[in-house]
Amino acid sequence: MCFSANMSLGLGIIGVVAASFTFLDKSESFWVRLARFYAIFHFSLMEFIQYFAYPVADQCGYGSNLLLSELSTYHIALQAFAIMPALATYSSDLSALKRATQIGASLSGLFIILSFLPQQWQLFNVAPNFIGDMVACLFMGKYHIGYHITSAYGLLVTHGSLFALAVSSFLWKDNVKIASYHFAMAIMTLFVPQWFFGVSTGEAAAMYCFYSIPITLSFMPSFKRFFKASRHEDYEEYA
Repeated sequence: MCFSANMSLGLGIIGVVAASFTFLDKSESFWVRLARFYAIFHFSLMEFIQYFAYPVADQCGYGSNLLLSELSTYHIALQAFAIMPALATYSSDLSALKRATQIGASLSGLFIILSFLPQQWQLFNVAPNFIGDMVACLFMGKYHIGYHITSAYGLLVTHGSLFALAVSSFLWKDNVKIASYHFAMAIMTLFVPQWFFGVSTGEAAAMYCFYSIPITLSFMPSFKRFFKASRHEDYEEYA
């Protein structure tokens, strides 16, 4: 299993194409299409970041590596805002999209604020291995690019992002199918690499971004009939 810059570039391009195709699904309202489009497009951006990171991996603390590390910080912070609304579009609750957007924006806003606070502020004085009191860097792991993300209260950011990606969709009515799928895939791609391949949390998180394009393809029109709640109603009030 050997990942590469070209593979990241290819997945990024596939993600942009898939996002564009999803946005053109005129059978859905504008806000539903926008939420699903942005979820796919957001993770496509991480593939492009990783593509540019391979040539400068391990050059921690300066130049292009520092810039890309900072972009990765904001990208990870915005995951809640990117993924939670899209997951809510499959619920039969017409208010789910609006509420998920509000919660996702609040979480992402908090994570961005924490990235500007003193990184020495950490919960329970736990030494982080992914997000927290460390030098921001994109490093070359055993199989893939890995992340070190600077932030105050790194445990809060880490577990808050996990909630957004893997658990939040269980909040909404008749949303079990998409919620279960994303929960299982998030566990497989965030934790299995650590268990079986012995990589760090930061490298496992990068592998999640690698797999996130196939995961977020569940938002494409081809799969909505399977994931949409049986009592789903149109979101025309959001149009």
